[in-house]
Amino acid sequence: MAYFGKYETPEDLMRDDSLSRDEKVRMLEDWRDDKNAHMRASGEGMEGQDRADRLRRIKKALAALEKEQPPLQ
Repeated sequence: MAYFGKYETPEDLMRDDSLSRDEKVRMLEDWRDDKNAHMRASGEGMEGQDRADRLRRIKKALAALEKEQPPLQ
């Protein structure tokens, strides 16, 4: 979880120019997968809404990176 404790938001991670595109993708995918797992394991409620919003923002950042450069075949 390289993102944990270093980035408050997916947008913070996206602004980090010290990371390559591939590093950003890998970290965002890990973050997304962690959030998905956490949401499955927890109940509904306000806290869940916050996690859902964070997950939406992570997916948006990943989509922006995919538009930036198509994945290698």
